[in-house]
Amino acid sequence: MRVSKIFVALLVMLVFLRTPAPARAEINTSFVKEFLNRYRPSKAGLPAAATAQSSQDLASLIRTGQLPLSIGDLINLMLQNNLDVGVNRLTPLSSVYLTETMYRPFEPTLHLQATAGRNTVPATSQLIGAQSLSTLGGAYSVGFSQALATGTNIGVDFAMNRNSSNSAFNTFNPSYTGLLRYSFSQHLLKDYGRVNNMRQIRVSQNNQKISESQFERQLIDLISQAQRSYWDLVFAAEDIKVKQRSVDLAQKTLSDNQIQVRIGTLAPIDVVQAESEVANRRLQYITSTYTEVQTQDQVKKLITSQGDPGLVLAKLIPSQVVPRPQPSDVLPVEQAIKVALENRPEIKQLQLDLQNKKIDLEYTKNQLLPTVDLIASYSQNGVGGKETVRNGFGPAAPIIAQYNGGISDAFGQLLGCAFPIHCDYTGYSIGFSVQIPLRNRAAQGDNARAMTDERIAEQKITSQAQQIALEVRNALTQVEMNRARIEAATKARELSERRLEAEQKKFDLGASTIRFVLEEQRNVAQAQTDELQAIVNYTKSLVDMDRAMGMTLKKNNIEIEKTLISGATAR
Repeated sequence: MRVSKIFVALLVMLVFLRTPAPARAEINTSFVKEFLNRYRPSKAGLPAAATAQSSQDLASLIRTGQLPLSIGDLINLMLQNNLDVGVNRLTPLSSVYLTETMYRPFEPTLHLQATAGRNTVPATSQLIGAQSLSTLGGAYSVGFSQALATGTNIGVDFAMNRNSSNSAFNTFNPSYTGLLRYSFSQHLLKDYGRVNNMRQIRVSQNNQKISESQFERQLIDLISQAQRSYWDLVFAAEDIKVKQRSVDLAQKTLSDNQIQVRIGTLAPIDVVQAESEVANRRLQYITSTYTEVQTQDQVKKLITSQGDPGLVLAKLIPSQVVPRPQPSDVLPVEQAIKVALENRPEIKQLQLDLQNKKIDLEYTKNQLLPTVDLIASYSQNGVGGKETVRNGFGPAAPIIAQYNGGISDAFGQLLGCAFPIHCDYTGYSIGFSVQIPLRNRAAQGDNARAMTDERIAEQKITSQAQQIALEVRNALTQVEMNRARIEAATKARELSERRLEAEQKKFDLGASTIRFVLEEQRNVAQAQTDELQAIVNYTKSLVDMDRAMGMTLKKNNIEIEKTLISGATAR
């Protein structure tokens, strides 16, 4: 029982000494709880499910069954509630935890061992000191070891053995023998230094950044998709208005024709043409209405975490109008390409991958070297117990004195001297170990593979830069083309309105027929739709331009670090 108490006290002392000085003053039950939590499943916080938050946010924006929505509102709701954003956010978090696992080789370890046993064997010699030798022994050890990033391994081991037997030759019975040993080893060539031993951690940290860049790219794609969907919603809402005005105009024409038929100034067949036109335009209006419903569902999917986006019953009302082209909308092509190369996450990923390849190449160069280790140790010894001093050798020799010592004597010899001098019972060793591979083919092959991978990574950056430059040029071409389409569509709409006005005057004067009037009305409605579509396409091409330049997040004031933690809002 006394040995057990001392063993437990030693364990507590070692744990206490490993605790930083400021924390020692606060050791209490919370320390014990925190210490034990290290050996329980992790309770690392994950992003909470967004269902309840989604309902709350949407409900706060709904007004009388309608949800006024700006681009900023759409992006904010998407960052907070979109299921794809929530899933993509977990991958970088997993990379963070994976990086932490790479520190496992460098974590300090406290090892404990305790054994006890009894054994009885028949005597095979008179030197046994008994007719049958019966022994009772116990071995108790506690130690600390740690591998350092420099290629150093250190260890401190303490052992205490208790033995008692019925042998008459034992000087100490029971006896306590203690050992305190300090060990040290250092790699001198292969696996030397922090650069080589921290390789996996450095690669994992870069992989963590790559994962964040992948999340940034996914977020850019989702926000660009949301912006394009928003402008599709704006187009659908405005196109319904165009179709409604067209129906109203056709209905008015039909009413005017019916009056003229009744007074006899117009043939009944003209009324049939007008009725047919009203029916066709109502069909177009109905088609546009259902197209808007589909677009509404697409936008709702972006802003809710509910399984069925249709459960968001509020009607989305876009609050922003389609902007007209401005001279400052785009940058010169050379400047745009430069901005893209600085901001596109694909380039960041490839640059980080190249860093990993360089780390791997540096490591494989080190692995070509032989293994040379410096090894050293220092030990302190102690013994104690009930000592019997005889005048001579053998059990028949008369007993001169007996000393009732114990385990405290062993501890006194181990710990009662000033390290590393003034100790009576010590030992030390120093040496080196060398391992030289005779062919080294595997290490050379690994190094050649690393060199090839580095060249591949460099070529990928050049290829990706070329692809980005092409995407920027294509995006600029689309912007300029859609700008020209707006000018052409606006001119076509103005001319269609003038032709309708002229045709209507000719019809009123009896110089034209209702068929030509209705045809010009259709042309005006189509020209208005085409102009609206051209403006929306121009705005969507600006969205694609921002994406090609990697400026989507900056334009919407989104910080990727905050978005990784939670659904940070755009400003």
